[in-house]
Amino acid sequence: MSKLKIFGHPWHLAHQYELTKFPFADFYWLVQDKRGYNHMPRGDFFKGKWVSCYEKGKYDLAILHLDQQMLDDGIWEYGKASLYRQLNDIITDIPKVVIMHGTPYEMEMTANSQDFIDKFKAVIGDNHVVYNSHKAKEQWQVDGTVIWHGLNPKEWWDLPKEPRVVTMIGPAGLPTYYDRPFLSGVKERLAERDIRLCHITIDYQAKTWDEYRNFLGKSLVYFNPTRESPMPRARTEAMLSGCCVVTTPHQDADMFIKNGVNGFLVDRDIEKTASLIERLIYDYPNTLKIGQEGKKTAIKEFSVKRYQKEWYNLINKIIL
Repeated sequence: MSKLKIFGHPWHLAHQYELTKFPFADFYWLVQDKRGYNHMPRGDFFKGKWVSCYEKGKYDLAILHLDQQMLDDGIWEYGKASLYRQLNDIITDIPKVVIMHGTPYEMEMTANSQDFIDKFKAVIGDNHVVYNSHKAKEQWQVDGTVIWHGLNPKEWWDLPKEPRVVTMIGPAGLPTYYDRPFLSGVKERLAERDIRLCHITIDYQAKTWDEYRNFLGKSLVYFNPTRESPMPRARTEAMLSGCCVVTTPHQDADMFIKNGVNGFLVDRDIEKTASLIERLIYDYPNTLKIGQEGKKTAIKEFSVKRYQKEWYNLINKIIL
């Protein structure tokens, strides 16, 4: 049986790294100037063919991308928003799957949540939507398929742990969505107790994926402060690396984290969260044990085999 031919373009590179492992598909990546490619997130993994334009009749499926920023009227005609709009207009001969990477959270945007929801309903058309969390699907109010990401545990390094707490989110942007004030507050409280919270991408910058995996794999505690990010991949990477995860309960986290068993769920209380992390740093043996329970959970819940099977079933349903 010949492989499916899937048309796409670079977007969320760590996310797409898992897509490229599909044994049933070959990918064709559009060369364009809206979303670039670099080697840091996963190395040189874009093994498919680069193409300069979309040609009708050559592909079986297209995978496109959206987030809530793109639905703001102020940027709909520009940048990454225009990439979706133009490709969606051009591709009319094959089914399209749209991965929605965000949620209709409006705190830093010019529109409100309902504006984003209405715009999403208008622009999605007959395309099938894939969501990263059940909560995101509920928030967008558009039918689609929830597929939690899947990672290969062998690719993440559970190394001897140093008494260190780390966070991995982008260096800037969407402060309320990612709850950067919460992160900053916890970081400041920990500093007062002579504990450094290392914000990867700011306090530490890995030059390669190997450097990142090595640093993460040696970290004892991982703190996820996000308010709306649907299923942060870095948190799963930390769990597979044996880190003890301290996370907000949002966007499905409370569906697989059992407080005090395989990680910790925290509200937005800066002082309590800092105290918890301090205790975990000094209670090394128990923190290691909880990190190992989290690793078992991540291997089970974020199985790459389950991930590929769910995508395969969805694609077969769409294209047949």
